[in-house]
Amino acid sequence: MLRRSLVTSLALLAMAAAPVRSLACSFEDPNGAAAQRVILSVVYPNALYVEGAVYTALTEGILRPAHFAQPGDFFALDRIARNLRRFAGLLGSEAPPDMPEFSMVLMGPVLWTRFSPGADGIAAEPHVAGPLSGKVVVVSDAPVVAALVKGDLSGRSANEAGLLRYYGDAAEIEKISAALVAAFPGGGYELGSAGQDVPVASQ
Repeated sequence: MLRRSLVTSLALLAMAAAPVRSLACSFEDPNGAAAQRVILSVVYPNALYVEGAVYTALTEGILRPAHFAQPGDFFALDRIARNLRRFAGLLGSEAPPDMPEFSMVLMGPVLWTRFSPGADGIAAEPHVAGPLSGKVVVVSDAPVVAALVKGDLSGRSANEAGLLRYYGDAAEIEKISAALVAAFPGGGYELGSAGQDVPVASQ
């Protein structure tokens, strides 16, 4: 029994470690999205908490239905990609000179984006195969990015509500999180529980 459990665990870990760089997003493989999220939750522990945080934020009015793609929206991918590029542009305006590269995965569509700071700001490369090797990974979701770029949600509130989770080097996470808070002051709903810890996990 113990041996079978060990074999199962090793198989799951092997499956999780290899495909993270080549997962198709749900726009390409809608039927495989649930399995991909499970794999991500193994590679990035508690990543699925973001989905629960998004649901809670919707019920509490932190996020609104307008921030979500509607069923049958054929332009959802294009809209998400535009929001991610706008996110990069706004983040770049507050990024420190030593802002690190990082990747973001949106849990709903399992969509990866790579962010690379440069002399002209931060370049976003949406809809890529997986994260940058050895760099911080931010786990979030499309409605969160939409709310941030529209000014309906502050970066601080997104952190406090668990709508953003960070994985990787602690010093790099601190720079990314601080830049995000500065770049997205928000103008909509604000949490009353200021001072909560930012959800951070190290690999």
